[in-house]
Amino acid sequence: MLYPLIVGTADPSHPAVAAYAFSVTLAIQDITGEPNSGVSAAHLAKRLEDSEESLALLFALCSKTAPRSLGAFGYPVLTEDDVYDVEGWVLVSLPLLEDVDVLEANVTVDASIAPLPGEEPPAHVWQSALELIDALSAMLSRPIRQIWVTEAPGAPEHPFLRAADYSPAHCEFQATIDAESIPGPEEETACEIVKDMNFDQADLPHFLATLRESAAKYPRGSLLLEPVQWSPTRLRDAAARLKDRGGSQITAVPRDASGTPVGLAEVAKFDNDADSVAEVGLVYVREDNRGIGLGEHALASVLSAGCCVWPEIKQFYVSYPVPEPGKHHLLARYSPTVISQATAWQKGAPHRDR
Repeated sequence: MLYPLIVGTADPSHPAVAAYAFSVTLAIQDITGEPNSGVSAAHLAKRLEDSEESLALLFALCSKTAPRSLGAFGYPVLTEDDVYDVEGWVLVSLPLLEDVDVLEANVTVDASIAPLPGEEPPAHVWQSALELIDALSAMLSRPIRQIWVTEAPGAPEHPFLRAADYSPAHCEFQATIDAESIPGPEEETACEIVKDMNFDQADLPHFLATLRESAAKYPRGSLLLEPVQWSPTRLRDAAARLKDRGGSQITAVPRDASGTPVGLAEVAKFDNDADSVAEVGLVYVREDNRGIGLGEHALASVLSAGCCVWPEIKQFYVSYPVPEPGKHHLLARYSPTVISQATAWQKGAPHRDR
């Protein structure tokens, strides 16, 4: 039996934060084979800080019981000595603005007992994690539980989740794009590049309309999620959080024949990540403006700009919904290398009175 203890700090130097970051990084690198995959303690610490949009809680699953002080939601607080008896970790995210019926979770086996690639994860860790998630779901009145599981491409179905009444709701690929495969910009199709979300005020209503449409219509399988209600204030807050996390972002803005912004393509880079990598963010063109290459132009523009703004980049990391068979994909021309797949498993239904 494992006992859930809450990590009551966001200090990146705390042994628990460092141990969790190491365990996550080891697990991801075992799957991807990529030395730059994973998460730093500093990045995780930022994730655990208070936010107006979500509350993040980190739990350790400990094999030893002992008297401890109580922390958030009445859970015992993990001490530094407990770190040596941790066998698993559960990172819980509670959305605060939308999706207030949802509890999101990631489960990680501690590096000390991590299975070898291809081995089944330890059942007792997952059993304890699922019990914790169910208990929090009931306590916090968040009936929808969503657990994200990252695995090797084509891995067998997770051995424990379906038996616990979860169903796969959405799947995404994670891939890398070699920066050397990015061609130079084509002047006739190049899109305007905006840095750190500093959009022209005249364009802002159109850009927000694009974000609202993408929030409502971007592919997400059968995940029960509410569209983000984008506003000028929400956008300013997002830009501030990006800066606070040590991030910098460039956005390509495709326009229609009248010059109206009708889409976007984002690339971000973070101080705590390796210098040689950047992340592709949202790529979206509004439905009424598709079929004329604007998405391809925006993606080509932002990738090319990324190589110019950050010449040290060797790879772009990108996540995208698993393409439907036979459908053309925007990334195809860049020959992305799929390194992992992430599946969202879902259980529960929303409150009827909300």
